[in-house]
Amino acid sequence: MAGNKDKNKNDGGASDHTSPYYIHASDYPRQLHVNDVLTDVNYNDWSQEMMNFLFAKKKVGFIDGSIKKPESSDATYMAWMRCGAMIKGWLNTAMEKEIRTSVKYAVTAQDIWSDLKERFGNTSAPRAYELKQSLMTTKQEGVSVSAYFTKLRSLWDEIQLVFPIPTCNCKGCSCEIGKQLYDFKQKEKLYEFLLGLDVEYTIRT
Repeated sequence: MAGNKDKNKNDGGASDHTSPYYIHASDYPRQLHVNDVLTDVNYNDWSQEMMNFLFAKKKVGFIDGSIKKPESSDATYMAWMRCGAMIKGWLNTAMEKEIRTSVKYAVTAQDIWSDLKERFGNTSAPRAYELKQSLMTTKQEGVSVSAYFTKLRSLWDEIQLVFPIPTCNCKGCSCEIGKQLYDFKQKEKLYEFLLGLDVEYTIRT
């Protein structure tokens, strides 16, 4: 047991399967670990799936910055570098060629992750515009009502990430602003749903 502990200490924890520096023998950089590669329209789903994978691999700290790059003299330096290179490979493999080319000069996996989040994340104005435009143009067009609603629901859920409904955090607050905003959004969704229905489903007055 003491020998194993000394070995783990000497290699920076790379041989300890409980360590974030551990890399399994079956891992290699050009592996696709998500269902779909990143495009300019699927960042939220892609990032959640990639984050789940990295969490399972104990590697989230390399993209959120919580596992800092050690000094070159540190025992964990080479292990950190190996993990960083592996994660960069995983990220690059899971992108469209055009996006991959745009981040090829990123030094670390965290740099890549931050760049993608800034461009495609919830605060991205172009993505917000695309979602609103998609919502305006989404119609039933002959599919079942449930399939049409599912398509709208997906857009509403992503829009909620981009434009979350404000809430009041005042202690003992008796205002109705939060409730009114929620009710307004629900009515807005109802109107959007009704406006996109095919003619035979349109409510007649």
